[in-house]
Amino acid sequence: MFTLIKNTLFSVSLFNISFNKKKESTQIKEEALVSILEEKVPFKDSKTLYGICGLELIDKMSNDLTAYLFIQKNKDHSSWNLVVPVIIDRITNEALQFGQGYFALEGSGVGLSYTDSIFRKLKEHKANGFNVSICPIIVDNKLLDDFEYIDSNLKWNDLLKDGINLANYQKREFVWIYKQYSEIKAKYQL
Repeated sequence: MFTLIKNTLFSVSLFNISFNKKKESTQIKEEALVSILEEKVPFKDSKTLYGICGLELIDKMSNDLTAYLFIQKNKDHSSWNLVVPVIIDRITNEALQFGQGYFALEGSGVGLSYTDSIFRKLKEHKANGFNVSICPIIVDNKLLDDFEYIDSNLKWNDLLKDGINLANYQKREFVWIYKQYSEIKAKYQL
């Protein structure tokens, strides 16, 4: 009988010890997660970014355009290196900034289709007698993420300072991205 009680007390003690360790471990993980989130989102005031519906605004622009396709250097948010299109009116310097997550130059789905739609709109603009330039630029992910916030004080030309022209960065998946970009550009004769 004494052995039975002794074994029962021993197992209860082990359970309590492991339960407390688990609780401490969970608390440490939660504190680490809060710390990471605080570091990751230093900016709070996000811009109003355009999605696919914003493509109609290209029709309203009445000057020559430069379309920057800012491409993530690393795949942080998705399976693809996401693209952030920014269309600049060369005379007024007005910018149409589209949101990260809608556009891509990889795959065969919606992101690529939306990018194709931008090229179609740019071709229509060119057919109206305007000059159109397209510049695909690879940009550091953190810089591109911060660009979506007003309080980051980043402007589109800040992305050009550290950016790499897609034609000059033919590594890993960027060979395929450049191929997709070239095919769409040729399709719309831009």
